[in-house]
Amino acid sequence: MLKKLYEMKCFYASLLLCFLVSCRKDKIAVPPAATALPVRPGPSVPPVKLIAPKVTSAEYADSLLFVNKNNYQVLTTDTGATFASTDPHITINAKGLISRLVSAEVAAITITWKNPRFVPVTIYAVGATDNNQVMPFLRYQGALATDACSAYIQGWKTLRQLPDPASTYAVILRHADASYGADCGDYPGAPANWWKRTDTIFVRQLNAQGVDRATQLGQIFKDLNYPIKRVVTSEYYRARQTADLINAGPDKVIDSTINHPTHNHYAPGLFAGMTSCLAKLPIDNQMTLIVAHHPINELANITGYSSFPKVSPFDWTGAYFVKIETDGTLTYAGAASWGMFKCWRDIKLHKM
Repeated sequence: MLKKLYEMKCFYASLLLCFLVSCRKDKIAVPPAATALPVRPGPSVPPVKLIAPKVTSAEYADSLLFVNKNNYQVLTTDTGATFASTDPHITINAKGLISRLVSAEVAAITITWKNPRFVPVTIYAVGATDNNQVMPFLRYQGALATDACSAYIQGWKTLRQLPDPASTYAVILRHADASYGADCGDYPGAPANWWKRTDTIFVRQLNAQGVDRATQLGQIFKDLNYPIKRVVTSEYYRARQTADLINAGPDKVIDSTINHPTHNHYAPGLFAGMTSCLAKLPIDNQMTLIVAHHPINELANITGYSSFPKVSPFDWTGAYFVKIETDGTLTYAGAASWGMFKCWRDIKLHKM
């Protein structure tokens, strides 16, 4: 009897417990399902744009660096850039210090940027001086240029503008490299017409580099479409041979007033001979090539040519430009070395 009462008591206790739990559950607040909070969009971050480094030297103009002194420092926006050149005419260290560049020569310089994401670049530098010459030219140089750098900068500008269909120009060219033999001069008993000879016994002739550069210059003139309609040379074979190797097209005219001083009987001198020659030519928006000698690049005591420097740079196979105005006035238009002619042709024709 007691056992039965005990089991009933447990049964009712269980029911009471279930009832109490059920009532408690109804009063428990169940949180709603979690929801994502709204996010305010922030400003978009643009991708980082890398700025390519560049040469900042003041003498770097129109793709050519004019090195106007020894110990010239090339400047760039990348202080970690390294420099190198395989050209024998230039001495440059890895920091871009050019201790020497031979006057009038053009050398390639490779610049490797510190950031490898930028590809190395090649720039070109010209020795814009007249006091860093080497042998054998040094023996035949003549007076130093008044301001070689300014003359070359002006000449580079003219070079890039030619041919000009609305203007008449003359290219006053020094004959190509000539170090074979020597001019005997007008000494008593000298052979007749010695200055016209083609041997090296009595007169100086072109060397191997002179032949090569004159030939190349002829192709450069053709590549640049120079409208050369007249060619005038001195009587000396080294000048005539230079003109022949250039082979600009027209037959050459020989003019003794622009002979070398070792045989020049034109009292006013070479510069006056050049101006006299140009005064006879038509103003026809064409070009004239005059192949002569130094000191056709020197004013000496001549007046009335204010645009001309007292002495223009005048290397072998190098030139200066003269613009012939419509009223016949002659205007100096800068100088260009053989390397500058070649450099501009290669840039224009995308050969670099």
